[in-house]
Amino acid sequence: MIGYILNDFKRAIRSKGTVLYLIGTACLILLANIAVICFRFIYGTNEGTFSYNVFEYASWCFLIPYYSCILIAAIVVGKEYPDPEKSPLKPWQTYIAKLIASILLAAVFLVAAFVLLYAVTSVFHLDEGIIIWPVVKSFLSKACLSLPLWFAGISFAIMFLFVFRQRWKSYAGFAFVVFIIPQLIRVFSLDMFKNGFFRMIRRYTITQSFGLVPYPSYPERSVPLIITLGIVYGIIALIAGIVIYQKKAS
Repeated sequence: MIGYILNDFKRAIRSKGTVLYLIGTACLILLANIAVICFRFIYGTNEGTFSYNVFEYASWCFLIPYYSCILIAAIVVGKEYPDPEKSPLKPWQTYIAKLIASILLAAVFLVAAFVLLYAVTSVFHLDEGIIIWPVVKSFLSKACLSLPLWFAGISFAIMFLFVFRQRWKSYAGFAFVVFIIPQLIRVFSLDMFKNGFFRMIRRYTITQSFGLVPYPSYPERSVPLIITLGIVYGIIALIAGIVIYQKKAS
């Protein structure tokens, strides 16, 4: 099983999808820095135009890699449906192997994104000197807090890729669970609807957790809750995916 995981991981690392994902990451980081520099040219060296602001803004955008979890999982799974009859492993082993390989690939992307963010931001803000450690530490602490939430995203992605043979259905299912449902909950929790139920369940959504990660002093921000939600949602998706895939394989 370990050999299977490593083979999947090596294939994914060398794939065209990985190259495109890294290019997309680099483009987003470039655009973020260009936006900050343009703001400086227009308004001068005011608050919001320094290197530490780029790291702060980046922590607001952790939802982007969360939404892209389906792309990471798709790179690992490949273009063909993971047919249990073609795999040398048992169905549950195949499922777990793909999940672990996807997590490993996501970890590579996370490290690459941080290195690119630091390098590009340093170049764009050379006049400020070296980016100080407290700024980096604050960003890394928020990224580490988000890890369970990204685990949930990977788990959802793998689940849908194993549940549906048609890739478009996998993407649609993923979008429905991680984007459409949370957005509907957010909309109906607004003051204009005066709905206490949706306000209550909004607190237990992944997107709400990501929204609170950047603000350590915010009273509603609960680190234990954020970690618990990521792990619980991830395990639920894992169990559901294995059960359904086992039934499809039998």
